[in-house]
Amino acid sequence: MDILNIETQIKYDLHCHSYFSDGELSPDELVKLAHENGISHLALTDHDTLDGLVEAKLAAEREGITLISGVELSCTWRGQLLHIVALGVDERSELLLEGIESNQRRRHERAAAMLEDLKRHDIELEHELKHVLNGAVPTRPHFAQALINLGYVKNKQKAFKKYLVRGKPGYVEMVWPSLQEIGNWVNASNGVAVLAHPLRYKLTRSKLVTLIQEMKECGIEGIEVSTANTDPQQIKVLESLALEHDLLASIGSDFHSLNQPWARLGSAPELSSKLDPVWAKIT
Repeated sequence: MDILNIETQIKYDLHCHSYFSDGELSPDELVKLAHENGISHLALTDHDTLDGLVEAKLAAEREGITLISGVELSCTWRGQLLHIVALGVDERSELLLEGIESNQRRRHERAAAMLEDLKRHDIELEHELKHVLNGAVPTRPHFAQALINLGYVKNKQKAFKKYLVRGKPGYVEMVWPSLQEIGNWVNASNGVAVLAHPLRYKLTRSKLVTLIQEMKECGIEGIEVSTANTDPQQIKVLESLALEHDLLASIGSDFHSLNQPWARLGSAPELSSKLDPVWAKIT
């Protein structure tokens, strides 16, 4: 058998979401879609929860996909919300589980405060939000969907323009854990921590370099270089940062929904062979 042909069949997507957080599909449906899209290695990285991994593992075994246990963790750095993707984690790690539980508690407390704030603006979402959540960890996109369902807005873009952001009804300030705490949680689980979609935070290059230096000190070893909506020039910028700062490189679509064709599962461009891929450390 042609070894080169086997290698071309390896395809990674290490950042996606199921309906256990703010995704559309079940873990089973997500893994089936990954198989249809030619993905050989998939990481389910729901926001602040590991709950979808049991179902995803069963589906991955059925579809012949290598599933990598993951989670996307929220944290704050110098007042900036960041998302850290943890890959290859030990789901039994007590420190990681305690950290995830604390982030979930923050999310539930924020959701209650958001409902109260919206109620003060004569918007009653509690019943519809419960329907939308269906047991998932509450996120702002869930609130956006509830607003759509009740006819307050037509789409999520308008939901975030009119509500849920600073200065608008439904916005509640969050205090997330620090980079150091996130690094501790992930390292305790023998996972690898990766900064998700680095350019989405709109940091200057100098500030992004400062972030990279500080996150490395906290044991966060990688960055996403290739995502579904990074253009070639942006990828070059991230490649140079990864090489200059000796970072592991990751790839992920950040898939949430079939209604978001710009973030199709498995659509992130392949990593350059010059980079050290994160999977070399987790698989």
